[in-house]
Amino acid sequence: MTKKIVLTMIAAAGIASAGSASADSVVTGLSFGATGTYTTQDIWRGQQQGDDDFRLGVTAELGLFGVPTNAKLAWSENDLQNEFEFSLGTARDFTLPVVGDVVGHVTFNYYSEGTDVVGDVDSELGVGFGKELGLASVSVTQFIAIEGDNDGYGEVGFNFGEVYEGISLTSTLGYVLDDFKATHVEVVADLPNLPFEILDTAFTPFLKGVYTFDGREGIWTNDGAEFIGGISLSRSF
Repeated sequence: MTKKIVLTMIAAAGIASAGSASADSVVTGLSFGATGTYTTQDIWRGQQQGDDDFRLGVTAELGLFGVPTNAKLAWSENDLQNEFEFSLGTARDFTLPVVGDVVGHVTFNYYSEGTDVVGDVDSELGVGFGKELGLASVSVTQFIAIEGDNDGYGEVGFNFGEVYEGISLTSTLGYVLDDFKATHVEVVADLPNLPFEILDTAFTPFLKGVYTFDGREGIWTNDGAEFIGGISLSRSF
């Protein structure tokens, strides 16, 4: 049922964009993108979720009731799972005392099969802010479970941008508030695009290293380091 609702929302957005983009429109400024990703392993929030993972996604940037909004619908399949994911988020600039100028963000996430990586979650709300700090853009996101329990999971993200010709670097540190401990650290390097495009589609190989801290109980049973590779396809419309 939820899958039908998500698809209907995206279809409605497309219909609205074909009409007048007046100030009174519910949806304005609609643009689409499509992505496809293959990875040797699906490691999500520090835990292995399956091998040979294929993921297809559609993204949309739009104004929803005058608010800049990002929407994403993705389908993934590997040897352990087959699910749809949907997210809807927005961001806004504002100023915090002492901290200064930041970008606040709110994102709703839905998982069709649920997830037991952090508790048992079908849907959650991510709330946080980001700020440019010298060599990296730093963000802090706390996820609040809507359906289920996520043990107070959150993430600190670092985006270093292009660190060498064509190579971009990001990193994520996961944590849980319930016991004030870090869960894992992840580093992703996007490599230079392959020297060709097919139907205006870019091909970007990447490498990912993940270390899950030992001493974790329950869901974090696969401690230690993992290294995986993959390739991403992307096209904007």
